[in-house]
Amino acid sequence: MKRMPRNVVLPAGRFLIGGLLAAGLMMGVAGPGHAGAPAGAASGKTAADAAVARVNGRPILRRDFDLAVQLQFQGRRASVPLAELRAVRSRVLEGMIDNELLYQDAGRSRQNIPDADVDAEIARIRGVLSAPGDLDTLLRTFATSEADFRSQVRRTLVVTRHVEREIAGKSEVSDEDVRRYYDQNPAEMARRERVRVSQILVRVPGETAAARATAREKIEAILKEIRDGRDFADAARRFSEGAEASQGGDLGWIVRGGGTPVIERAALVLGIGEISDVVETRLGLHLLKATDRQPEGVVPFDEAREAIRARLVARDREQKIEKYVERLKERATVERLEGAAP
Repeated sequence: MKRMPRNVVLPAGRFLIGGLLAAGLMMGVAGPGHAGAPAGAASGKTAADAAVARVNGRPILRRDFDLAVQLQFQGRRASVPLAELRAVRSRVLEGMIDNELLYQDAGRSRQNIPDADVDAEIARIRGVLSAPGDLDTLLRTFATSEADFRSQVRRTLVVTRHVEREIAGKSEVSDEDVRRYYDQNPAEMARRERVRVSQILVRVPGETAAARATAREKIEAILKEIRDGRDFADAARRFSEGAEASQGGDLGWIVRGGGTPVIERAALVLGIGEISDVVETRLGLHLLKATDRQPEGVVPFDEAREAIRARLVARDREQKIEKYVERLKERATVERLEGAAP
């Protein structure tokens, strides 16, 4: 099945379920001693132990909230505009409230989540961060133990499975629905020029000239091996320090006007099979290889069909969850406490 171009993919909804969780950037609900603690349990402790919200008397702690917000901005080095920060904090808080309501709703039907499933979810979270060690750094920064984080991941998986089993159900989308969406949304079916690339990344530890020189020496040695005949994907698996190294360096599609400018400029001039010179970013030093290209144009219906179907199924699912959560809120006591806003 072909992938739909990025401009045809709808943004994720406001729920952590299927949104942040699917992206691997989640702090679904607080762990033991957090959301499950009595309403006054955090009193007398540090500011990190203070609640930013209470759901039926159960607190959502500041440390968990702040870590969830921080995870949203991993990989971004530039300062975040205040308006964007406020919007993200509000969205994360509402998502955590929704998840806590759903966790409480799961009640006695809560499934036992195997350790292997928790391990897999944590591995996915690590994979989408800028570097494998970033999660450990964040946990230390926000005074969250690995055990608490595992509990939070486990609780979010409980909510996900509760939603799938009891709320979302199966959505049926007809071929006519898919065709109607395609015909009625021509702007979404307009594809910008794009190139699919793989990369090899060598990170620069620190900001010193010596560190950058060492990193450049390493990546130029890798580039020489490739130009001497070594397979790029094999070199990526062996040497790259990017999260996608295990996939042979495959970064997916870079769309004109939609990527990191310096990477985009270097990638879009490559022909299929061509390899770039060394590209420098704040993240480190990169080698790029173009593996496919698509010109600007209209996405054919046959190519867009399955992605549109998935979109409509996801939209139906989200609407079901939203209506269900709104009903839970009507019966719940939700307090949004001072201090959640920036």
